[in-house]
Amino acid sequence: MSEDLAKQLASYKAQLQQVEAALSGNGENEDLLKLKKDLQEVIELTKDLLSTQPSETLASSDSFASTQPSHSWKVGDKCMAIWSEDGQLLYPHRKEMIAQQREYKKKKALKKAQRIKELEQEREDQKVKWQQFNNRAYSKNKKGQVKRSIFASPESVTGKVGVGTCGIADKPMTQYQDTSKYNVRHLMPQ
Repeated sequence: MSEDLAKQLASYKAQLQQVEAALSGNGENEDLLKLKKDLQEVIELTKDLLSTQPSETLASSDSFASTQPSHSWKVGDKCMAIWSEDGQLLYPHRKEMIAQQREYKKKKALKKAQRIKELEQEREDQKVKWQQFNNRAYSKNKKGQVKRSIFASPESVTGKVGVGTCGIADKPMTQYQDTSKYNVRHLMPQ
C-alpha cells in the first residue's frame, strides 16, 4: 500500500510542476492557481499518510511474526489476496478448502468404479446366458442321454452303416414298395 502512495505522490509532484510551468506563462489564470493550491494540499496529505504508514507496517509485521493469526479460516470466508500480475492490487477472494475437492474426487472415483463393476457384471451375465443357451442346444433337454453319430457302427451283427437315419438305434433301413409312376394295372377294371 505504501508503494501505491509513493507512486501517487510522484505523479502529484509531476502534475504540480506542469501547473507551475503553465502559470509561468499565464500567472493570472484562476483555474491554474486553484489547481496548484489543491495539488499542494494533496501532496501534504499523501506525505502525512506515508509517514504514518511505515510505522504501522513495521508494528504489524513484528506482531505478525511473533503471533499466529487469531482468525481461523472456514469455507466461504472472504479474504484479501495479492493480485498475481502486478503484486500490488488486492481483491476479495473466497478461500476454498482442499478437503472438499478431495472428497469430490473420491466420490467421483467411487462412482466410476461402481459403473465399471456394473458393466463387468452385465458382461458376465450375458456370457453365462450364452453358455446356457449353447448347452441347451446340445442337450435338447435329454439329460444323461448320449448322442450317437449317424456314422457310428451299429451294435448288432446285421446292422448297416449308412447316411441319414440308417443304422441308428439298430433299426433296419425303411423298406418301400415299388410304386412306379406308370404302373396303372391296379386302376384298370378287371
